[in-house]
Amino acid sequence: MGGTIPDPSFVSHRHLYEMSRGLSQSLTIEDIASASRHFLASSFQAKAVLLLPQDDGHLRQMVGEEGGLLTVDDAIARWSYDKGLPAGAGTDTLPGVPYQLLPLTASQQTFGLLAIEPNNLRQLMVPEQQRLLQTFTVLIASALERLQLARSAAEAKLDAEREQLRNSLLAALSHDLRTPLTVLFGQAEILTLDLASEGSQHAQQASQIRQQVLSTTRLVNNLLDMARIQSGGFSLRKEWQSLEEIVGASLHMLEPILSQHDIRVELPDDMVLINCDGSLLERVFTNLLENANKYAGHDAIIGIRARTLPDWLEVEVWDNGPGIPQEQKQRIFDKFARGNKESPIPGVGLGLAICRAIIEVHGGRIWSDDASQGGASFKFLLPLEKMPEMDSDAFDLPKQY
Repeated sequence: MGGTIPDPSFVSHRHLYEMSRGLSQSLTIEDIASASRHFLASSFQAKAVLLLPQDDGHLRQMVGEEGGLLTVDDAIARWSYDKGLPAGAGTDTLPGVPYQLLPLTASQQTFGLLAIEPNNLRQLMVPEQQRLLQTFTVLIASALERLQLARSAAEAKLDAEREQLRNSLLAALSHDLRTPLTVLFGQAEILTLDLASEGSQHAQQASQIRQQVLSTTRLVNNLLDMARIQSGGFSLRKEWQSLEEIVGASLHMLEPILSQHDIRVELPDDMVLINCDGSLLERVFTNLLENANKYAGHDAIIGIRARTLPDWLEVEVWDNGPGIPQEQKQRIFDKFARGNKESPIPGVGLGLAICRAIIEVHGGRIWSDDASQGGASFKFLLPLEKMPEMDSDAFDLPKQY
């Protein structure tokens, strides 16, 4: 009794099913390369490798376990990868080579190339085999995409966990530092006043100690605010505030270090009240002014101006110092980023990051620019809200009887 010849379409579907199942179980690039090599060998009697881009831009052959490398021209592979087009045997591009290169494309992204070298090149000319091979490349590309998405998700989760741990450590450290700093500041304040009243020559040193403690306290407050804003469940303590009072409080706090500068404040006489967290917005001004004091140079002009726009309040803190290099204007708002790591100017690069966090949590945005006076300019926008109407009865005087 003679055997039956299997239907070619049945064989093709079985190969597709087995390859799809094998690729779905692949957990690494090596697994995908091994599965691809195995199924292409059984379906096409061909050698096969994956060519995947590396960090340095080169295409590296991935063969999986027990696989052998193919002799593939780097220039042809680079052309096929960059263009996203097939090349080699059975194509219009360099058909004289003994292998074919097929881009592995999914979601409009090319993840690499499939290089296949069959024992019989005529297999690549058969339409049915071409369709089967094309389907194989789609399956391989989808498997590579799945792996990349899984890796990206894992890296994002790890980054989030690291950020959460860092915020927790910063919050704990800052909280533990707050009490001794408060005590130290109080003692430095008393010492400064006592030595000044006695006319002691050490009064200036005591004042410097007090100022350094105050500067460290502001750093600790920045750390606590950053951890608080980035933690879950944070809510603003918004009230209707006068911008003039917030600016005044910030200038008063920094009066000892700003005394060497020419401070210019330009606020409209008809400035409206803003609905904001006053203590946080004061922190924004404090950080921006302290930043200008550090980088603008001795005797620099430091200015604050504001204007109302349709639905927005625009505020600018500027100076006439050396300004900000163009390549640093976006990076300076990142946490722990500093313009020059070797800079002798003290700081940890957190002031502008907390400014951005505070402004964004208010629904605004902040950016750096070149000041018209030639120095640095920091501008931010805050949304203007309509004040609720007050009941006129609330202002009625009590009746006299």
